[in-house]
Amino acid sequence: MKYCNVFMLVCSLLFVRATSQTIHNIAFEGNHKTKTKVLNKLIRSKNGKILDSIVLKNDAVLLSRLPSFSKVSYQVKKENDNDNITYVVEETNTLIPSVNFWTTTNQQFTYQIGLTEFNFLGENKQLGGFYRNNGFHSFSLIYTNPLWFGNFTGASVILQSLTSLEPLYFNGNQAKYEYTNSSVEFSLFHNITASHKALVGLNFFREDYQHKEGFKSDEIPLSFAENKLLVKGGFDYNHLNFEYQYVDGIRSNFNVQYVLPVAKEQREFYILWNDFFYYKRIQKQGNLATRVRLGIASNNDNPFAPFPLDNNVNIRGVGNVIDRGTAVAVANIEYRYTILDKSWFTLQTNTFIDMGNWRTAGGDFKQLLEKDELRLHPGVGLRFINKKIYNAVFRLDYGASIVKRKSEKGIVFGIGQYF
Repeated sequence: MKYCNVFMLVCSLLFVRATSQTIHNIAFEGNHKTKTKVLNKLIRSKNGKILDSIVLKNDAVLLSRLPSFSKVSYQVKKENDNDNITYVVEETNTLIPSVNFWTTTNQQFTYQIGLTEFNFLGENKQLGGFYRNNGFHSFSLIYTNPLWFGNFTGASVILQSLTSLEPLYFNGNQAKYEYTNSSVEFSLFHNITASHKALVGLNFFREDYQHKEGFKSDEIPLSFAENKLLVKGGFDYNHLNFEYQYVDGIRSNFNVQYVLPVAKEQREFYILWNDFFYYKRIQKQGNLATRVRLGIASNNDNPFAPFPLDNNVNIRGVGNVIDRGTAVAVANIEYRYTILDKSWFTLQTNTFIDMGNWRTAGGDFKQLLEKDELRLHPGVGLRFINKKIYNAVFRLDYGASIVKRKSEKGIVFGIGQYF
């Protein structure tokens, strides 16, 4: 009986092999700038392998997430016992200038100009940077190569120096510090599958603080600097499908950071958070989008907590960096509706609600459940989208509090969808 079962299994495998189609050729249409050899490295379907419809679909989804493409489909043509695969792609303009301006907490007019190529040399490398002036001078440079160490392993290098005027809180009293973070970072990421990516990295940075105005105390230094080493890791499960302005699927992005001070008198600390995204295409013109962030950090009783409460990050209409915490629970829900859709341009309306709570530095977890501290901001907005340019989404939102802090309201604008 045992030999009979083995014989049947072998016969079944041979039958599957005999009836399976073999990939004879893989071609790409529409990639005028992006190099075909790079696309062949990124996909998991290969010449000579058995045709797998699931792998083909995953390859198309993976390609659609690249900045260089706005839409990807595939065709299968049979020839004798072989299959010819053609991926049809629609390229976007990936050389993106950026001009942003806004007003900070001290009413300082700020502008930021930059230029980024998301498909450098036609190899989906990212090369770019920006200059920011908010009364101080800041800059950032980034280079990313998705194939630096093989077909599925890439790396990125970031060099930056960012300066801002930060409001810090000491027992209810506010002081403003000029804060500069200068850093160099190297990260390594590996695409385990089309939907699973792991990341590790090192960041060496220096923090400089200089008191400018507000609360003073003999126990609080007016200026100081710290050198630190940050070790980071992450795991990204990405099962999103993109078609122009529409997104469908789920994503869970987990990150952990551990900061090691160079000087022995400084304290080490950890930060970890997870962003969960859910997108649902609703009929032809609607798109539900949700994001939930849960985060926790070392609960040190100091004003330099890692999770900000900020207009441009989590609660629209609340103001720019008005508070910080050592734990966070935030949910953002949007309904995007396309009211005008042309071959190159799309206009969307946006109805949203942002809500969240923070644990203050040294505080208790129950603060995350206290309704008196809850931020609850509904709002409306518009999205102006150029479909031929990568991430060319100009967003304009107005959010206002409907709980205790009804004075918290305002307009928030930026480039790219909020999430």
